[in-house]
Amino acid sequence: MDTGNLTAEELLASNISSYESTTMETPYSMPCSAPDDYLITERFWLCVVAGITVSFISIVFNTFIFFVFVTNKQHRRSPNLYLLLLSLFDVFIAFAYIAVMSVRILVNFTSSVFLKSIWVRYMIPMLTVSHIGITSSTFLICFASIERYCITVNNFLVPYLQKHRPILAFIAIMCGVVSKGTIVKEVDIQLNPECYGELNYWKVVPSSLLYEFPHFNQYWRFYFRNIFTILAPFFILLLVNCLLLFQLREHVKKSKCADHDKQNVKEKKARIRATTKSVVIIVCTYLMSNLLSVIITIWEYIDSASIFSEDWLAFYVLSVDVISLLTIVASSARLPIYAYFQPLLRKEMGQCLGDWCCCIPENDKKLSLLDELQIPKTQLISTPDGESPSISSKIEFV
Repeated sequence: MDTGNLTAEELLASNISSYESTTMETPYSMPCSAPDDYLITERFWLCVVAGITVSFISIVFNTFIFFVFVTNKQHRRSPNLYLLLLSLFDVFIAFAYIAVMSVRILVNFTSSVFLKSIWVRYMIPMLTVSHIGITSSTFLICFASIERYCITVNNFLVPYLQKHRPILAFIAIMCGVVSKGTIVKEVDIQLNPECYGELNYWKVVPSSLLYEFPHFNQYWRFYFRNIFTILAPFFILLLVNCLLLFQLREHVKKSKCADHDKQNVKEKKARIRATTKSVVIIVCTYLMSNLLSVIITIWEYIDSASIFSEDWLAFYVLSVDVISLLTIVASSARLPIYAYFQPLLRKEMGQCLGDWCCCIPENDKKLSLLDELQIPKTQLISTPDGESPSISSKIEFV
């Protein structure tokens, strides 16, 4: 769904995920000074009040995650590389949500010409880059989950995935760039000279590219983009998550039967299970946040005309807003997931937070330093093979 940042009127004329809607005529024209007040109160509370609040939380949480991972070389060399990049994209996506979605609703709520004049200057490039970030994040989660599953079942692909992890991360980013980079040429700002100096002097419309190349509009934007960026990742992650849940269940059964295992082996296996649980929960948050998007996308394939009818327009507009907000909610939930399921990572986060806030007493800092001398820092990241952590050991996805 690429229409998450347009309004009710503009959805009919410039929906950039539905083929038929691109050729539709707008059923009504807005007076020059009239804002788009369609469900404006509901959308204000949803996109401005709730949206800015959740986006701010996501920016703070993911900035913290990024600095925790980027300041530790072991994280950068582990599957946490995916999470490092994911947190970086999450920060920008949350910022873009405020700048594009929340400000757009605020423009209509306040009827501010000045605010809209600023918004139209950055909307198209910001919209493009935000969608690149969303798609890149999706594929980062896909690659991270696949590597986690291969580690769990000790698949022969594990060494290959570990060796080429930076390349795979780059491919994930390029999937977003290639599939969504053309959005910058698909949307345009139309000027209405009759409304000069008023609110509707600017209007978001489909670019001439979509009319001049109908096959690009139909096959690239509608079929390829929806399948490649929405449907395929959703069902791939659904399958991988089911497989991970099955493997996690098997590991729990084996751990209950293996009472003769040494205590240190049990602890390492428990860390591996905790890591797998965190991956499963992360994927679950993605699946839940994108379920509505999949439903709307499939609906557009089956009967795109009905979804833009008067009977379903309100549902569609609010659904698009909810889809956008759920993406931010999922990104803001990652820090609590890491902290809850990863005790060692939680300890590292606490140490980083304490160092930044200067709230750790000197005596505790000395004890912390002694602990680091006795316990290698690599133990902050659990190892998949059940052996003692070392510089050359495989490091698990967190």
